[in-house]
Amino acid sequence: MYDVMIIGGGFAGLAAATQLGRARRKVVVLDTGKPRNRFSPAAHGILGHDGVPPLEILAAGRRQLAAYSTVTTLPAEAVSVAGSEGDFTVTTREHGTFSARRIILAHGVSDTLPAIPGLQACWGLSVLHCPYCHGYEVGDRRLGFLAFPGHELMMATLYRDWSSDLVMFANGSDVDAATRASLDALGVRIIAAPVLEARHHEGHLTHIVTAEGAIERDAIFVAPKTAPSLDLYRQLGCATTPGHSGDYITVGERQETSVPGVFAAGDLARPMHNATFATAAGVLAGTMAHHSLLFPTAA
Repeated sequence: MYDVMIIGGGFAGLAAATQLGRARRKVVVLDTGKPRNRFSPAAHGILGHDGVPPLEILAAGRRQLAAYSTVTTLPAEAVSVAGSEGDFTVTTREHGTFSARRIILAHGVSDTLPAIPGLQACWGLSVLHCPYCHGYEVGDRRLGFLAFPGHELMMATLYRDWSSDLVMFANGSDVDAATRASLDALGVRIIAAPVLEARHHEGHLTHIVTAEGAIERDAIFVAPKTAPSLDLYRQLGCATTPGHSGDYITVGERQETSVPGVFAAGDLARPMHNATFATAAGVLAGTMAHHSLLFPTAA
C-alpha cells in the first residue's frame, strides 16, 4: 500500500510528489501525459521558466522527481476509486489496482470551447483564454474576444490593457445600452452578428467570420467551459463549488476536500487557473497530505 496516490502528473501533481518524496513517503503518481496546457508552445509567468514549453518543464520535473527512490511515476489513467481514509483503492486502465492511505486529485480540467469551426485548431496558439499567460505575446495586435454575457465590460477593460485594437464579438447575444456606451468609451468595437468561423493558417488566426462578414484578427480570447477531466471526485463524493467557467472541487485552506483523506490541487480545485497557482497548491497538498498521515486530526 502506498502512503499517497497522486492522480495527475502536471504542475500540481509533480509538485505534490516532490514534497512527499522529500518526506521519504511511498508515493505513486498516475500520469496520462496529457496536461491541459499541452496545446501551448510556451508557458509564461512562471518564475525562472518564462517562455519554456510546458511539456519541457514537466519533463524536467519528472527527471528531478526520479531522484527520490520512494516515488513511482506510471503512465496510467485512473478509471475508478473506492474506499475511505486509510484504505483507498484506485483502478487504472493500464496497470490494474493500487491501494493508498491518502489520495491527491491533481488531474486538471478539460476545456469545452464554443462550437465554432476553427477555434479548436487555433487553441493555445491564437485562440487564448488567459491574457496573463498569452497577452504579452499578442500585445498591440488586432485582438478580439467572445462576449461572456454579464461580463462584457470587465473583459473589455482587462483586454484593453494589451491592445487598443479590440473587437468584442457578441455572437448574437444582447448587449444593453449602458454596456455599449461604456465599450464605446473604451474604444472597443462591437460586432453583434453570430460568429460562423475562425479562419486561420495552421492555427494562426487570420479572420473571425460572422454573419455580417469577415473581420481581420490576429488573436481572440474565449472563455471555455471547464470541468474536472475525470469523474473520480463524483465517485468519492467530493463537494464542488460553482465557478465562472464551471464547477470546481471544493477545498479548504489545507487543500483537503470534503472527503477525509482526499486532497485536491491545481485547476480542478480553484476558479482561476495557471501553472504557478497549480504548483503552489500542489506543494501545499503534498505537505498537508503528509501532515495528515502524522497528525490525523490536523487535516
